[in-house]
Amino acid sequence: MCSLPFLTPSPMPLKTRLLAILFLFITPDLRAQEKHKDTGYLIFTLGKDTTLIGHYQVNGDDFDMTVLVRLTSEVHKLKGTLFPTGECKSVEGYAYKTVPGTDSVLLQTYSLVTRSDSTFTEQRIGGNVSRFGYAGKGMLHLGIYPYVFFTPLMALRAPGKSGDSLRSAHFVYGTKYPFTLKRINKSTVAAGSPVMGMFTIYLDKKGKPNYIDAIGSSLNVKGRILSYLNLDSLIRSEAIRAQQYGVMPPLNKPDSVQATIGTTGIHIAYSRPSRRGRVIFGEVVPWNRFWRTGANAATKIRLSGPIFFADKELPAGEYSIFTIPSKNGWTLMFNKEANIWGTQYNPAHDVLRVPMQVEQVKEPVDLMTIEVVPVNGGGVIRVLWENTKASVAFTTRK
Repeated sequence: MCSLPFLTPSPMPLKTRLLAILFLFITPDLRAQEKHKDTGYLIFTLGKDTTLIGHYQVNGDDFDMTVLVRLTSEVHKLKGTLFPTGECKSVEGYAYKTVPGTDSVLLQTYSLVTRSDSTFTEQRIGGNVSRFGYAGKGMLHLGIYPYVFFTPLMALRAPGKSGDSLRSAHFVYGTKYPFTLKRINKSTVAAGSPVMGMFTIYLDKKGKPNYIDAIGSSLNVKGRILSYLNLDSLIRSEAIRAQQYGVMPPLNKPDSVQATIGTTGIHIAYSRPSRRGRVIFGEVVPWNRFWRTGANAATKIRLSGPIFFADKELPAGEYSIFTIPSKNGWTLMFNKEANIWGTQYNPAHDVLRVPMQVEQVKEPVDLMTIEVVPVNGGGVIRVLWENTKASVAFTTRK
């Protein structure tokens, strides 16, 4: 049996031995504090558009951040405390808009607190107050843009062993979703939920976040972390720009298409993302994985009667639409969960899958388009974007 050094008789003075014992207990805490200490300026881009700019700082379990939302010219400021697992213990924040020559305009306040293993959130917008309670603790509360700025903080608390995961919750306005924080390897961490999608965080040699890939997530963005930006100057510049030209136009346009084929009415509601100079298929829309076939909420089709794809029937009703694009052809899926967010796809709820034919078009399509057109006594559903057209024929009678 080996003796602990500080219990073995030693000629060193008692005071020195007591300091040595204290150092042994304090050192692990100092190492943990250093591991969970980081600061950076984070820029998120959507194609050629810069959408979010901000600063985050974490020191042990305490954090604060400032986020400029260029789409709305809002600024969010929040601070809070994390549990050692990375889950939120308490958060306080507010959003405001800077108007040159006048005082800032307060837009909303929000808070989160965990008590006795239950989490409570509150959001105030003007005179309207929304409160929700959830059982357990969570990593995120969606409903504010800064939720994506939590990803660097989470990466610092990912499990150390490749393949290991932490399981928690993601709170979204009254609904609780599973959240996963997973160590992929020494330099890569993944974080996300069904409603958020997955974010991949890449780490530098010191284990600090330096790049975020969220292509395929709800925001479909990429993020770079810099050591310094003059954020105050950017906020002022954005306020002047918004005053002169107004807020940025929406990045996605809500739209719908409807047609009557035979006696069957067909209505498709979707959100149309724009290309904005990006490479779409294979990058913005990855190959061989599900795509919401639009933006924001899942694309939804409503049928007044059944339609048929060869010998396969899709009964009358409402369905969400998803696709799996590949280089050699697409798969079109109709899912019985009609009213869901676009990243919440569950293949177990598919009611029908059919192949789509793919061809290239000469003139690029900037705004993603869905068409339903009558053809040869039946119809064709088409998806067009960039230089790609995916099509599938159907009939209204077997």
